[in-house]
Amino acid sequence: MDPVSLSEFKRQFPIFKDVPDNEFIYHNGKWLISLKATKQLAYQHKNKELIKYINEVEGKV
Repeated sequence: MDPVSLSEFKRQFPIFKDVPDNEFIYHNGKWLISLKATKQLAYQHKNKELIKYINEVEGKV
């Protein structure tokens, strides 16, 4: 599979359009986002399960 540029990835997955480019890393052929960006998306989309998981990872639960 050919690597996809970050701009193309964001075009394919519009949920990531507001995530700053510096919050992405390309690793083993996949675009990954930081915990900060994951948290931003979880709160933005009111995903309670993901928010709960993030709080557990950060030791806030």
